[in-house]
Amino acid sequence: MKSSRYNYFINNGENTIVFNGITEKFFEIKSENADIYKQLIKNPDSYGDEVSFFLNKLNRDGFVLDNDRDEKDIAEKKLTGQLAENLCHLMVMPTYQCNLRCWYCVQDHQDLWMTEEIVDRVKRRIDLKMSDPSIEGLHLSWFGGEPLMAYDIIVGLTRYAREAAVSRNKSFSCVITTNGTLLNAERILELKECGVSSYQITIDGKRSYHNSVKVMPNEDSFAITMKNIDLIARHTRCSLRFNYTSENLSPEEIIQDVDSFISDDSKGNISFLLYKVWQENEDTINSGDVISLFNRSIETGIRPELPRPGICYSDQTHYDCIFPDGKVEKCDNESPSAARGVLKETGEIEWPGGAPSSHMTAFRQKDSECSECIYLPLCGGPCVAKRKNMLDRHGHVVCQYDNKRRQMEGMIKNIVRNNYAASRLKVNF
Repeated sequence: MKSSRYNYFINNGENTIVFNGITEKFFEIKSENADIYKQLIKNPDSYGDEVSFFLNKLNRDGFVLDNDRDEKDIAEKKLTGQLAENLCHLMVMPTYQCNLRCWYCVQDHQDLWMTEEIVDRVKRRIDLKMSDPSIEGLHLSWFGGEPLMAYDIIVGLTRYAREAAVSRNKSFSCVITTNGTLLNAERILELKECGVSSYQITIDGKRSYHNSVKVMPNEDSFAITMKNIDLIARHTRCSLRFNYTSENLSPEEIIQDVDSFISDDSKGNISFLLYKVWQENEDTINSGDVISLFNRSIETGIRPELPRPGICYSDQTHYDCIFPDGKVEKCDNESPSAARGVLKETGEIEWPGGAPSSHMTAFRQKDSECSECIYLPLCGGPCVAKRKNMLDRHGHVVCQYDNKRRQMEGMIKNIVRNNYAASRLKVNF
């Protein structure tokens, strides 16, 4: 047998986490014994029957494997398995406008609205994909801007999409990413009837801080949003995303404010996603506050989740983002004016000059550093937008991290933390 090249020993003070990147199995050991375990895993055939039971477990969990196994191939198959090659992913942005102006938003909220002509082209696109016998389902996602500013388009097109899928015996799911302020009980029920199966809604800290970011004159935007989240979670799933910075991390106050609006009957349908605002430097964050918020969420009965590495959703084989003006891109953060694809009347997408090379996943990209990286099965490489920039600047794909080991070890800890949260166990690292 041989050691997996995707084993990681992550020092965590008195304890060390031993983690495998392909199976994502892990166990904790005393740090003082780490060198002994490293030698055992590195040279599994050098030990006798006294450790055979442990070696068999290491083999089952992927830490050691047979000499003839090609682990690079296994890693790429793991990533390919995330691509759902028989599922159509369609992101639609019915407007680029928004009723709020959050300081960290990457969009400039141009006054773009989807016309009936573009809606008809989206319908043709859906029909085209649902008529493809190799496609087994449709996942429709609404994004913006604030998509619910174009509420009638969402209702009509979601109904059309679901019927197009279901009538052909194909699966259908739909998610809306929204700030939550334009919802109400009537709309939530109507959207459920249309086929909306989940939401992602953002808060920006405790009530007072959130209201200073998501400003609604003479309105309490936090209360409006949280009341709607509670209504949503009585019927369907909702991801409550907290965008944190060094300024808005106040664990006890955040949990108290959130918990005051969420009924016990709704908590089982809510995931509490903790994401650092992208402009914020990691070094400014008090990690103890993040873990405290994570643990307090578990105590409250809402399951927390921390970000983990992996292939970007825009890398899905049949994924396209359609802007309000009918332009098409792989990345929804791209400006419509820079989008390279055009949605035609037939529902086909025209890519002037051919489909962009950045549509190829990082580990399959020619001259990519990713395929030889020891973090390949976890990371999956940089996203579409970053790859496009790398290809334009360097002609090949390079690592997206300034400090790869430090940042990937942080992500591995997040996977372990999420595993504990699934079992309702608090973490202390």
